[in-house]
Amino acid sequence: MTDKQPKTTYHPHRRGTKTRWLWLPSLMFGDGVAVSVLVLTMVMLRRMGLDTADTALAIALLSLPVLLRPLFEMVVTHFWGTTKVWILSTQFISALSLAAVAFTLHTSSWLLGTVCFMPFFVCSSVFYNIALHRFYIDTSQGVHLSQGVHLSQVHQQNPTPQHHNTTTSIMALLFGCGVMMMIAGNMEVVTRNIRYSWSLVFYVMAGVELFLWLWHTIFLPGGTHGYAKPKPTMGLHRGEFRISLRRMLKRKDDITALTFFILFLLPETLLALTAPLFLIAKPHNGGLGLSPQEFAFTQGTIAVIAIALGYTLGGKAIKKHGLCRWLLPSALLLAVPGAALLFLSYNTAAPLSIVAASLAAGHAALGFALSMVKQVVVRFTRNMPDNTLRHAIARTLIATPFVLVGMFAGAMLTLIDYQHIFLLATELSIASLTVAALYLYRTRKK
Repeated sequence: MTDKQPKTTYHPHRRGTKTRWLWLPSLMFGDGVAVSVLVLTMVMLRRMGLDTADTALAIALLSLPVLLRPLFEMVVTHFWGTTKVWILSTQFISALSLAAVAFTLHTSSWLLGTVCFMPFFVCSSVFYNIALHRFYIDTSQGVHLSQGVHLSQVHQQNPTPQHHNTTTSIMALLFGCGVMMMIAGNMEVVTRNIRYSWSLVFYVMAGVELFLWLWHTIFLPGGTHGYAKPKPTMGLHRGEFRISLRRMLKRKDDITALTFFILFLLPETLLALTAPLFLIAKPHNGGLGLSPQEFAFTQGTIAVIAIALGYTLGGKAIKKHGLCRWLLPSALLLAVPGAALLFLSYNTAAPLSIVAASLAAGHAALGFALSMVKQVVVRFTRNMPDNTLRHAIARTLIATPFVLVGMFAGAMLTLIDYQHIFLLATELSIASLTVAALYLYRTRKK
């Protein structure tokens, strides 16, 4: 920040800490719903007849707002309004967007409606996640901190809300990717009308968002003060991002961490979109040909539970032995998801139990690796005056390869088959192992 810019101050909410169980789980549930909707959208586009390449490109383009998170962070910080207002506004916009998509699915302009309204939902979800994170810090420290404490000091003392409420997010994924996906498949069988079935599903998801909005309107604690001291719009152009980035690029440890964020999950970037498409693709196209019900059971239930177990196990391993001991093994484990899918691509007639077991093994390994990434992000942001922007930059760099690779995933599928993609994803674990070793070498003194 420049000298002329007023210091960002913290105004704690003193209400709501004793009734946190009324609103914190529902906040995290709403955050998990956003991911579920993207998965539902991908399957819906394929069921409605959109080809694989266009579906992959559409989902990748819808994920572009995630790359603008640092800018969105500054918007939430500098604009007038409390974080409660941001949460309620974004949830209401999300509900309207999903309802609009559901309405257009009945018409011949369903694709145009999806393309027009889903970006509003994705942008609202990014703003919601930012406001949720800041609101959690605000209410958590409201009793213990007085006014005038710098924002970075508050952030250092509080972990992210996901650290405490992973269970609620997993429940949201199970509801969206599991229950609602299964309902969509059963409705297709009963009504024999794909458009009506998926329209009903999106209406239900819009209703969930509307219910959460109403619930938070009643129970979410608020106050007369915003999270940060309100500033004029010109505050967005006062160079905070440039100064923070320049400071990071001068430190070798930070450069190593930034490289780690980009390359460590590189094997998973190839699988994020191609794996679900492989599961629902017809056998004559090289896929498994799973129905929506089977997809809901394997990818939406078994895989979600496995990734949660792997994440929990990784957190316990870090707590007991430290990050340095488990970072390299987790990099090797990133070869497991690609290897599991490679096995299934050579055995497309495998029974559902084998498919579920393979996906469980791959996602458990991925969850273990994600816990390591989480710890590196914590180290990257800890005890830094600009840790809010650091957190935003870290999450953006992690998401960037997923979006960029996803844009070309559809084109890759037109050139090579699933087997070669999964083989390449398995081999890319070498990049994860290399960047993990580099990170450990640079931070060995710490």
